[in-house]
Amino acid sequence: MSEPSGVVVAGAVGVGVAGLLAGVNTEAAVGALFGALLYFTTTRELPLWQRGLFFLTSFVMGYLLSPAVGDLEVFGVHPFAFPGPAAFICSVLVVTLSLNAIKRGALPAQRGQADG
Repeated sequence: MSEPSGVVVAGAVGVGVAGLLAGVNTEAAVGALFGALLYFTTTRELPLWQRGLFFLTSFVMGYLLSPAVGDLEVFGVHPFAFPGPAAFICSVLVVTLSLNAIKRGALPAQRGQADG
């Protein structure tokens, strides 16, 4: 009799997972995942824990920013009309641009302290 109850549990788990994934844009999720993987595999100079945090940041923010980039219009053309490529571009660029902005913001303060 344990077999029918296992089927019921497996069915309930399947329905629960399907309910959680119902609102997820799978194209954007796949694009963000591959962009985050690209960033993770090409930054070997960083420690593994830091690459893991950047991977998570890249994946989540790439997925969240993909609708904005998908709606972007340049000279009347939508270069990223599909959510997958938009999420890929976002996830590749979000950590790189953020780190560059932080470094550029920190440079004048460091120069000022060295001069004093």
